[in-house]
Amino acid sequence: MDQMRQLWEYQQKDMALDRFDEEQKNTPTRKRLVKLQRYLKNSQKKVNSLEARALQLQGEMQSVVKQYGVLEGDLDELEKDIGYYSECADEELDAQQVKEVMRQATALVEQSEKLKESLQAMQQEVDQSDKTVRELLQKMLSAKKEYDALKVEHQKELNGGQEERQALEAEARAAAEGISPEILEEYARIKGFRPNPVAILKESRCNGCNMQLPAGVAVQITKRDHLVTCENCGRILITMA
Repeated sequence: MDQMRQLWEYQQKDMALDRFDEEQKNTPTRKRLVKLQRYLKNSQKKVNSLEARALQLQGEMQSVVKQYGVLEGDLDELEKDIGYYSECADEELDAQQVKEVMRQATALVEQSEKLKESLQAMQQEVDQSDKTVRELLQKMLSAKKEYDALKVEHQKELNGGQEERQALEAEARAAAEGISPEILEEYARIKGFRPNPVAILKESRCNGCNMQLPAGVAVQITKRDHLVTCENCGRILITMA
């Protein structure tokens, strides 16, 4: 058997090994594992984001509390002024000054109310965030338990298929014996971007990409002095004649 025909036989064994590995990757157990892993990863990101936001809010709340303390001090001072003016006789009062004090008092009260509302809104967000984090962590705990159990089950599946995989590997190695390292290297290179690196040329058509090729390609293949590849898909071309 020439090396090109042998290369085709090797590809059949190599494809069988690939199919086995693909089946192992797509068992219901592994699919569920991947889904749980993605869920745990995304949930952890959400928890981290919520916790970071809660810390940010706590810092903002401390700033608001400080502002509120300053406003209370200003209001205390204005209350003293208002108390002073309330004890004065009408003829002693400066109407413009009294008006300004009342305006300032009204503005401070409005600011104080806005700060209270802001604090309440931030506290509500912190409370909701804390609730969401606790719910997420509880769900993550259950998911992690299921993930750990499925991981053990999947490992058993892998162990159970180990003997079959070793047999397929042995068949592929045996099929590769006698093929030059250069050809196998080229096969591996093409496999990096094309499934089934070897294609049959039949009636001047590549069965890998179905491209019609010049008639002279078949002649090049029969010479067997170098590898001939499809000018369209890059696969190694062989003939079965």
